[in-house]
Amino acid sequence: MKMNRIVVFFLFAILITSCKKDDDGGITIIPPRALTEVKAEDKAELEAYLKTHFYNYEEFANPSADFDYKIKFDTINGDNADKTSLFDHGNLKRIEVDVTSNEIGLDDDEIITHTLYYLEARKGSENGLSPTIADSTFVRYEGSLLDGDVFDSSNSPIWFDLTRLVRGFTNGIVNFNTGGDPIINPDGTVEFQDYGIAAIFMPSALGYYSVAQTGISAYSPLIFKVDLLAVNDNTDHDNDGIPSYLEDVNENGRVTDDNTDNDFTFNANRQQVATFNYLDADDDGDGTPTREEINLNEDGSFNSFRDTDGDSIYDHLDSDS
Repeated sequence: MKMNRIVVFFLFAILITSCKKDDDGGITIIPPRALTEVKAEDKAELEAYLKTHFYNYEEFANPSADFDYKIKFDTINGDNADKTSLFDHGNLKRIEVDVTSNEIGLDDDEIITHTLYYLEARKGSENGLSPTIADSTFVRYEGSLLDGDVFDSSNSPIWFDLTRLVRGFTNGIVNFNTGGDPIINPDGTVEFQDYGIAAIFMPSALGYYSVAQTGISAYSPLIFKVDLLAVNDNTDHDNDGIPSYLEDVNENGRVTDDNTDNDFTFNANRQQVATFNYLDADDDGDGTPTREEINLNEDGSFNSFRDTDGDSIYDHLDSDS
């Protein structure tokens, strides 16, 4: 398993990987292509795939005793000519996600809405947990290109922090539930039942966009098949008392662009790294820990935000509260 293949990319990676040598031996930075242009290409490719492929919905509807509950795709032709396409199947859901130019290394102030598709092969248990955008999830997964080439997978369950993954993966998996409580067998193995089974189809702007990865060329739409087995819910990365998903101040479905006090640190390579609110124990930088500027329950869990001076800015985000 190579987790770095699906972790979110950073701006410096875009600039470094999008370059070429000049004739005189220098390096010219090639900016990413315009969002509007790439969106149109990705939309056409994704729709073409979804309209010409189906999944094994009949096996999911009437599972045999030995059914492995794995999503399988095939093309609609020959003996399969009467199958319902992914595009037309009722289990294919669509959500709209805004992508800004600065996310992909441009500063032209574009905000372009992209369509993310996810296949609800099985929603998961009604009593299961549904992850937020900032929780950790225990999953099996397979990532592939539209031509079927698999670039990464793990048949053994692994924990993923959703704040570190490409947006399309996170925005898709939060729509599913885990199953019931795990069953511990006499031999010590753990069995999961009724867990969510998904396939996520994302345009490149919700994946790696212009940054090529091993087995993934730039501007590639991606497919992820995912089994959601368990969730560590209400994750609090900085232990400031606020579940990390509630630190999405601008409410855009990401916690990796909210930095109220605009503070930074330096990593081991002396590169400047933003200390986002979900990683910052003092979100407004006023010297008072966030934990002391919110209301907590007796057990120390989050209760509510506080606005002492009534200016509609919560105390933990208000440096003069």
